[in-house]
Amino acid sequence: KQNLVLDEAGQKLRQTMGEGFYRTEKLTLKRLSEEIDFPEYKTRALINETLGYRNFNDYINQLRIAEACEKLVQEPDTPILNIALDVGYRTLSSFNRAFKDILDQTPTAYRQTATSTNNNA
Repeated sequence: KQNLVLDEAGQKLRQTMGEGFYRTEKLTLKRLSEEIDFPEYKTRALINETLGYRNFNDYINQLRIAEACEKLVQEPDTPILNIALDVGYRTLSSFNRAFKDILDQTPTAYRQTATSTNNNA
């Protein structure tokens, strides 16, 4: 029964995040656990142990940066600040920091590399 509850919570978490809930400004673990109707400490365990993220912020950043990567390539004329705001960051500096932490390069460098690769294909 315990695993079934975890599976259901995991599915609800994936569905909620798949719908873009991670873009919510000032998103907290408490707010997320309320949204998926699962206790906060269990939501934390689900993210850390079941999904394997270091912590809640790592999880949210990974989702936001993954979407940002798509947008950087698909929308080459959209300013990076707009993309940062669209995926849920409040400032360009926090977006740049998270991006560099995860991908080891700046959003600008990522966009240049990705678009030049696409143009040569």
